[in-house]
Amino acid sequence: MNNQHREMPGSGVAFFEEEKKSEKGPDFKGFIVLEMDYKAGEKLKFAVWQRPTSKGTSLLSFKEDNWTKRKKMEEKEAYRAEVVEVTPAYKKPRVDSRIAADDDSEIPF
Repeated sequence: MNNQHREMPGSGVAFFEEEKKSEKGPDFKGFIVLEMDYKAGEKLKFAVWQRPTSKGTSLLSFKEDNWTKRKKMEEKEAYRAEVVEVTPAYKKPRVDSRIAADDDSEIPF
């Protein structure tokens, strides 16, 4: 079968089922190659175009619509990068440079 579809992440196809095995069978069958990971219960959004095939039948061309998911992930990463724990100077302990770090002489025990 010669069609214009190339398998790429975020896209897929569904071909018209010319010989359905039963009346309840699907009209189209196909696949989508996912570009991102999804969790159970999360919605996978996609767009669909109907295209003709070289046999004169139809195929459905799918495109994963992950724009919103990608934007949320980028915002989350940007937020993580912005959140930096900063200790104000007035809360930092002062270190007296005149006392040597190894000097235990003033410790009472």
